[in-house]
Amino acid sequence: MSRPAIAVFSIAMILMGVSPDGAQTPPPPLPLTIEKIAQDMYIIRGEAGNTTVCVTDDGVLLVDVKFERNFDDMIAKVKSVTDKPIKYVVNTHSHGDHTGGNPKLLPSVQIIAHQNARAAMVAGKQPGVPQITFTDQIAVHLGGKEIIGRYFGRAHTDGDTWVFFPAARVLASGDSFTTGNGAGVNPTKSSTYGFIIAAGGSFTEITKTLDNVLKEDFDIVVPGHGPVGTRSDVIKWRDEIEKLRNRMSGMVREGKSKEDVQKMLVSEFGWDPMGNPLRNADNLINELKR
Repeated sequence: MSRPAIAVFSIAMILMGVSPDGAQTPPPPLPLTIEKIAQDMYIIRGEAGNTTVCVTDDGVLLVDVKFERNFDDMIAKVKSVTDKPIKYVVNTHSHGDHTGGNPKLLPSVQIIAHQNARAAMVAGKQPGVPQITFTDQIAVHLGGKEIIGRYFGRAHTDGDTWVFFPAARVLASGDSFTTGNGAGVNPTKSSTYGFIIAAGGSFTEITKTLDNVLKEDFDIVVPGHGPVGTRSDVIKWRDEIEKLRNRMSGMVREGKSKEDVQKMLVSEFGWDPMGNPLRNADNLINELKR
């Protein structure tokens, strides 16, 4: 191939998102948005997990910090509502779409997570592991506000932190409750859209965990992905998961195939036929077989 032809080919490949050596060029990160959800509290939405922002007179606490690629936009959104420094981050669980910004915040920011979430990050050789861990409950007191992290048992993972802001009656749930997919949207309006049980989590135990969560006092819920929800949305989520589990258990007892189960999830529960949760059906089926 002549040099002009190589140049034209290279430009064409780049425009298609492929580098000349054949490697895929990652697309640019999607823009984020910020909205107020309560007094001194905001949600940053868009790509990756939702970020909860709690502003106090002495500094800022964030819940979840998205992918590393979203960091600059996330920080810009925080600075659009306060000039106070970020003092604490709580990771609701170990996944990179919630912990990716950790390394860029260390060492000046204290990062908190459940001990099982930290262990998962260490085992996965993820950067930016939390410096502070807890087993059942932890409280942060910042600028006259109390923020409480609680562990109620296995759900999305075995290290899920539920973060309560008592004065605002707000709960940040991580991926143990979602209202959308990884991009924060729910095109089919499914009540269990985005439901995933990851390694260490439990399809059979999550409803018990949710029952314990629902004993707490809160009105507004920041889900792991998707628009802000309410207490009634969590109740509906819990009941739909129980309905889903009962339906799948019956199919497993009948010896139905994974393909049969996946078709049911799409037709009866509105799951995305191309989405990650549907590919997660193996995990759900395997746990029900045990």
